[in-house]
Amino acid sequence: MRYLTFILLFFLALPCSGTTARQYYQEALKEQDPKKQIDLYTKAISKAPKFISAYHRRGDIYKEQGKIKKALADYTKIIKLAPNDPFKYYARGLAYMDMKNYVAAKEDFTSAIKLNNQYIGFYYNRALCSVELGQNKSALADLKKITDKSFKNKALFLQGRANYKLYNYDSAEKIFNDLLIQEPDNEEIVLYLARIRINKDMYDEAISLLSQVINKNPLNETALLLRAAAFKEISLFPQAIEDYSALIALNPQAIYYNRRGLIYEELENWLEAQKDYTSSLELNPSWSISYNNRGYVNMKMGKYDNAKKDFELALKYSPVLSSASINLAGYYWTAKRDKKNMYKYLDKALKANFKEKDSLYDETKKGWLFKKINNTLDFRTFIESR
Repeated sequence: MRYLTFILLFFLALPCSGTTARQYYQEALKEQDPKKQIDLYTKAISKAPKFISAYHRRGDIYKEQGKIKKALADYTKIIKLAPNDPFKYYARGLAYMDMKNYVAAKEDFTSAIKLNNQYIGFYYNRALCSVELGQNKSALADLKKITDKSFKNKALFLQGRANYKLYNYDSAEKIFNDLLIQEPDNEEIVLYLARIRINKDMYDEAISLLSQVINKNPLNETALLLRAAAFKEISLFPQAIEDYSALIALNPQAIYYNRRGLIYEELENWLEAQKDYTSSLELNPSWSISYNNRGYVNMKMGKYDNAKKDFELALKYSPVLSSASINLAGYYWTAKRDKKNMYKYLDKALKANFKEKDSLYDETKKGWLFKKINNTLDFRTFIESR
């Protein structure tokens, strides 16, 4: 009996190896809860610090959860462990794209291509990075290499985008029209066709295309924004206001209030314009453009002290905003007949590269701020000498 007890104690005293890294990994593959999966992959890695597949799968989960920095750390680790595997660079490149770090992503896709120049996905994603970086010719070079049917439409769409950004509107239009035949419900294709019409000054056609999108999907902000701009270009101001109002109802943003305010200015509805610029500033209290615009409206309404405060705030947040300096110069002349400060801010504006000098003489433009003095030799000499 004593002998049996000794044997039992001997085996109990032996070290227990426990669960292996492979067992943790297999258990994680069966698990449905991402949090538990991460815990299991982490345990596998702690058992086997060079367990590449565990790092990769944990990185994929982090990426899906939006924890991109953690995903990048895992992908970087597996690149160090397997520097000749192109798909490890590919995985990290996709994570960089999620962060909109297109420079780093493009470098990884380039590394992947050097290791494997046959996989089309590397070329497509490098082209996508190039488009985002404005390197559209490089994008087109990569896209020419894509013949795989599974990538065909995606590659054509990206080719259309690249041509659009290169101002090759006819080429882009042909591509998007061909794609639209295959994908008649693709709103993005219609939006690009509308953009091309706008850039060709074909506003009626653009509005027709955009209206098709909006009728199907009234929540499409891009379509509403483009149509509002098109309406403005052909002086259909009430329609533009209606679209900006719809945008504000969908997603109140400072820029939407500001743009609607500009339309109210076109209609000389100074009070509504002032309200919109104020709403814009409530959403973005440091936006110099809205301060400048509200100040201009205050000048039109004869609220000179309020105008001065707005122009000064505009310059506080954007010291090189030349239009704010012009407007402040106009305040000093219109409200104070203060030539010294008028010339001071005119000089500041011209040094900030204000280009619309002719508008200072035109009373339908900025010239109304400088009535009676802008037709003098002294004023003209000052402006033209800078």
